[in-house]
Amino acid sequence: MTALTPPPSHPDPPPHLGLTRDEPMAHHTYIRLGGPAAFFGAPPDFEALVRMAAWAREAALPLRVVGGGSNMLVADEGVRAVVVSLRHACGEVTFDDQRHEVTAGAAVMLPALARAAAERGLGGLEFAIGIPGAVGGALQTNAGIGDGRCIGNIVRSVEVLRDGQRLTLSRDEVAWDYRTTSLRGSGDLVLSARLGLTPRPRAEVEAEMRRLLEARQRTQPTSEPNAGSVFRNPEGDHAARLIQAAGCKGLRVGGAQVSTLHANFIVHDGKARGGPTADAAATTKDVLAVMAEVQRRVRAAFGVTLVPEVEWWGDGPLPEPYRAASPHPQRPGSD
Repeated sequence: MTALTPPPSHPDPPPHLGLTRDEPMAHHTYIRLGGPAAFFGAPPDFEALVRMAAWAREAALPLRVVGGGSNMLVADEGVRAVVVSLRHACGEVTFDDQRHEVTAGAAVMLPALARAAAERGLGGLEFAIGIPGAVGGALQTNAGIGDGRCIGNIVRSVEVLRDGQRLTLSRDEVAWDYRTTSLRGSGDLVLSARLGLTPRPRAEVEAEMRRLLEARQRTQPTSEPNAGSVFRNPEGDHAARLIQAAGCKGLRVGGAQVSTLHANFIVHDGKARGGPTADAAATTKDVLAVMAEVQRRVRAAFGVTLVPEVEWWGDGPLPEPYRAASPHPQRPGSD
């Protein structure tokens, strides 16, 4: 693992900020890969988060937030940024039973939130039971499932940190699209969201969540490290169908391969480069190589360039799968 020690022009952070250097991002990603973050911290409260954000601006370093660690791919070399976990500062859940609403912090995991709503006889979050992400990331990617249900459909408002100030955005102030929203790349740091739910018998909600979980476990490699659906669905089709039809199921580069269970997932055996079996271990570079070959084969067979759904975290030029992707329309489908 190559450490990304900041250059001398970047001052050391004040000790009271609690930032650590060179934190391996493999410890914080669902795919269990990724090099070190230049600085990493978990602020205990909102005020500490504001101080961390202010120091990042002073040090001319990007501020990035990691939640559940799904839907992201971190370079083997790491990322020169201040990476923060909001599990302490933005981890609260508050239900308003009269309005049938819940306000959830950005670090709240979607499955836990869905279960908490079910316990109160509230539906609307059933779709989230199998999504291994946090509220903050879900709001940036408009997380959802193949039948069209997504978090954007139930959002009432979003609270963000912008230039050190707390702001509340109405749902209409955010642009919602398939697997992306205007919050993504906006510079705003998502703090929480207010969601509108629907009264529904607890037994019905829990039965639907069991059905969704069982279907997910049957069709997706939930027991293997992965980053979720790798590519967006192209207009009028499904990425998984194209990848399978192009003969890519089981395609392997190094320690990474296209899942034999679901073609739009890339998995590895849980070992990362540097371990006792380093020769067969996976790296982010392997994942990128698999992505690029999948794109090449699908493009050759069908004339479609698949667009990555997973977010890239790295410095310097974009890697090939992200450079190659042309911005054509995407639509929901069976992920």
